[in-house]
Formats: sequence, structure tokens, C-alpha cells
Amino acid sequence: MALVIDLKSQESFVRDAIATKLGQDPEIWFIEPFQDSLPTSLERKLSSFVKRQEITGVIIATEPLIHRAYAEWALQNELSILIDKPISAREHSASEMSSAQGIMDDYILLLKQYRALQQTRETAFVVNSQRRFHPGFLFVEKLLKEIGERTNCPVTFMQSYHCDGQWRFPSEIVTQDYHPYCFGYGKASHSGYHIFDIMYRFYIAADIEDKIADSMEIVSSFVQPNGFIKQFASNDYLSLFGDHYETVKQWTDEQLREIYQNFGEIDLSAMVTLKKDEEAIANFNINLVHNGFARRTWILPGQDLYKGNGRVKHEHHNIQQGPFQNIQIHSYQAHDKHDEANGLEDFLGGKNHFDIYVFRNPLVSDSEESLKVYRLNEVFSSELMPSESMIVTELVKHSVVEEFISYLTGQKEKSELRSQIEDHIVPVQLMSGIYRSHILRQGNSPCVVKSRFGFVG
Repeated sequence: MALVIDLKSQESFVRDAIATKLGQDPEIWFIEPFQDSLPTSLERKLSSFVKRQEITGVIIATEPLIHRAYAEWALQNELSILIDKPISAREHSASEMSSAQGIMDDYILLLKQYRALQQTRETAFVVNSQRRFHPGFLFVEKLLKEIGERTNCPVTFMQSYHCDGQWRFPSEIVTQDYHPYCFGYGKASHSGYHIFDIMYRFYIAADIEDKIADSMEIVSSFVQPNGFIKQFASNDYLSLFGDHYETVKQWTDEQLREIYQNFGEIDLSAMVTLKKDEEAIANFNINLVHNGFARRTWILPGQDLYKGNGRVKHEHHNIQQGPFQNIQIHSYQAHDKHDEANGLEDFLGGKNHFDIYVFRNPLVSDSEESLKVYRLNEVFSSELMPSESMIVTELVKHSVVEEFISYLTGQKEKSELRSQIEDHIVPVQLMSGIYRSHILRQGNSPCVVKSRFGFVG
């Protein structure tokens, strides 16, 4: 690694992380925040550094609002890109139609620029969507393909649920800029993108091209911060925590109602109808929740808002493949201290719980038994098993970076990369469409959003 760029406000954290975890001594630049496009001075300095050091790749892991700006600069400098999800985010995407549509526009713009670059130079543009690298999800894709080949039956229904188990207090909704709501976007632009992407991957896994949808209809419903404080108001916090709550309460509920106008979504639900030749052929149900079961019992937020602060994760997927196969993925944590060396913890409630239930029609089960249950250690190879203190998802994230580096160093061909930008149009269509439907609903307009499915048409 030759260069690290981060905000001046993060300097002490970044220096400590590099010193204790990286084992390298890269050049470090600390900058002030910017919007929309790189400041001219930074762009020139960066481009000069890239040329001088003969840099070939960049990892973009910034606030999503400036993903597009860094990606455009990287493409202009003919660099390979590993970009964190989502590919882009837009301020006020939960309230302004131009911003909701802008998510789609950003994708098309970057894809066109990337394709133009490929005419003169081969590079890679990889999206960090780590469920594509997770052995458990890959195993499910394999099962769906197997039954698709045997029966010619595609995926016909899917229900996906993801909960971050995050209890963010009312004043923190205003002040925290990690997975923020205050910029006018929320859950759909946070971990929500992972769910849109893996649902797409499951849907196409059966690999029956002539039965894939060509369009979608999307309807969504959001719970935003003003709904959140109606669920649990200031008096309720006082009853639970006593007068100590007053030490962190910066605004009354009445003041917050004004501040929260046009803040992003905390929870969302969506129904997606997949259609072919204008006929409905499958339904997706999507439920994404920040405000769910958490283990926070304290007033002041913790230092680590990612894995700490009482945050636990619950996730499940229910996939129907007609009358032939039902696959359920269940992954439920019960504790928030994930760094302790307590072994694999693949049991219910453990940090690495991940069970797969597979129900098969006797015609395709190859036995009288219709149910098989697979545990984590049955789908992970021994070399991919995490250490006693590591979460599987962290190990999988390492795999994403390792694959990108392997491409940069010539150890992998571009065709071997598993998450290239060309294959991300459907999750972007879902993300943009979900915001557009919510905005229409808020304006009391018909809120069914029609979208292509992928590049069809």
C-alpha cells in the first residue's frame, strides 16, 4: 500500500489503526470533507502521485456520497477500482426524486466511463459486495442451480430480512455521521445494498435464461426518524433511564420533529413483482431494519459504532423454487462482544451462526428424506475457517480485497473476478426504485415504480 487518504477528523484513529494492524508504512494524507467532485488541488496532487509511483489500483471506502467523485477520478487515471457498497449514494434520496433517480444515473455514468476505458486499457471495477464471496451464500447458489438444471424451474418467490440491531438515541440520529440518516438517506444505502445484491444473485442462480424477468414493479414503505420518536418518545427514555437521560438529550421531541424533516430511512419494507412479457412470475419481499433487537443498555454511545455499541445482527432468507425446493438461511447473533476468542460460535446466537435448511420434493431429493440442515462448518473449507475471535463476514471481506490484489499482481484473470460493476445493475435498480416509490407515497401519488430488470430492453 503506497498511500492512505482520510479526513483530518479521523487522524488519530487512522494513525493508530495503521500502526497496530497494517504492518506497513504508507504515505498518509488527511483532508477536509468535500462534496460532488474532488477539489482541484487534491485531484492534481493525487494524479501526480499515481503517475510518479506507477500506481495501478485504488480502494474507495469513503462516505458513499463521494464514491462517484473518487471513481470518476480513478477512471480518468486508468486505475483499477475496488469500491465499497453502495456504488453511490445521494443526499436527500429519501425525499427528492432527482436524488433517487441520481443513484441510477451515477451507475450508468460510471459504467459508460469504465467501458470506454476498456477500449484502450484493461482495468477492473469491483464492487465490495461480500456475500458473493461467502461460502454459505455460494453453497445456496449451487443448490439453486442444481435444481434448475434438473427441473428447468426458476426461483419463484423470495423473502429476505436483515436487522442491524442498532439502537441509536434520538439526539444521535442528528449528530452521528456513521451510517447516517442526517444526509437524507438510510438503511437502503447502508447494509441494504448487500441484501438487494444477494437477492439478485439467488434469483439468477438457477441459470434458466429464457425464464428470467425482463421488468420489475416496486412498492416500498419507510419508517423515518419522525416515526421512530413516536414509537419511543422522550418520556419513555426518562422512564427507562431516569434523569441521567437528560445529560444526552439535546433536543425535545418537538424540536426533533422539525430537525428530522427529510432525514433518511431507519427501517424499510418493499414488495418487488418480477415480470416477463408483462406477466408476474415471482415476488420478492424485502424487510430491512436498523431499529431491531439490540443489547445496548447504556446512555453514551461506544467508540466503535460498527461492531460495538450493543449492535447484533439477524438475517434470514426464504427462497422457493416452485414445488421442488425451499431453501432457508438463518443467521442470528445474541451477543455484541464479537472479538472474544470463544471458538467458532456457529450455534444459534453465536457470532458466526449460519444455518441452511434445504427442503426438496422427493422427485429431486434422491431419498425419502426431504430435509437437510447444513451448518457453517459443512460449507466452509478448512482454509477459510475463521480464527476463534473472527467473524466470518470479516474473513469474507478479506477475500474481496485479496482477490482484487491478486488481479493487480497478475495472479488472477479479469474473468475470474466475482463482483464486477457490469453485474450490479439490478441491485442499483432496486435501490433507486425503492427510494422513488417511497417519495411517490409521501406525495400521495400512485407509488408503483416500474423498472427494467437488468439491461433487458
